Amino acid sequence: MTTDFKSRIYLAGPFFSDAQNARLDEVAALLASNPTVGYVFEPVKHQQDEIVAEYGNGSLETAMKTKEWQDATYHADIQGINQANAVVAMLDFDIENGNVRPDEGTMFEIGYAIALRKPVIIVQYAQNDEPLNLMLAGSYTGYFWGKDDIQKLGTYDFVNFPKHLVKKNVF
Repeated sequence: MTTDFKSRIYLAGPFFSDAQNARLDEVAALLASNPTVGYVFEPVKHQQDEIVAEYGNGSLETAMKTKEWQDATYHADIQGINQANAVVAMLDFDIENGNVRPDEGTMFEIGYAIALRKPVIIVQYAQNDEPLNLMLAGSYTGYFWGKDDIQKLGTYDFVNFPKHLVKKNVF
């Protein structure tokens, strides 16, 4: 039996610097090229334009400080995860400055997806010796680690979600 079903993906990850955006753009392009993916929700592309115009005078940086923008963004992201079949989460945060710990917002999105019993696919460009937290190690379906491995997102089966494991120390 063949099916035309394609998964909806929520792409989680920080987008506070050019380097973070470049990584997210590369992953989004790989997902868009994947024949098992039908839609990718990218929070960075849903920044509440009406609220930015009204409460931030056109400035996202100003709008981000308002309760209106924060509430709208939180609810849009939760809705994006609710509607997704899986979450692809960028674990790299500020690796250019030596910060290998993940972004708190991304960790929340992973936890929320796990609570909803949705597959979580972790993506990490930085191949370092930093151990993986036990809760992340026990919760992911796929872990794509390093630039070459990440390229496999273009052909990964986002309908059946086979395990794609990595050997990392866990703490």
